[in-house]
Amino acid sequence: MLARMFKRRSLSASTRFEILKRDGFACRYCGARAPSVVLHVDHVHPVALGGKNELENLVTSCRDCNA
Repeated sequence: MLARMFKRRSLSASTRFEILKRDGFACRYCGARAPSVVLHVDHVHPVALGGKNELENLVTSCRDCNA
C-alpha cells in the first residue's frame, strides 16, 4: 500500500509554536490571522515527496489554504 510508504514524524509543540510565532500567527498564503481562523503548520514540500520537518519547510496556513 503506497499510502504509508513515507513515515511522518510528528512536530513537537515547541516547533509548532516557533513556526506560528515566526509567521506572526497569520496564514502565509492568504494572510488570515488567529483567532478568526484555525491555523495549522503545513509542509511546503510534502513529506510524501521527500519533504522534511525542517523550519525552512514549514509554514503557517489556515485550514482553508491547507486543504
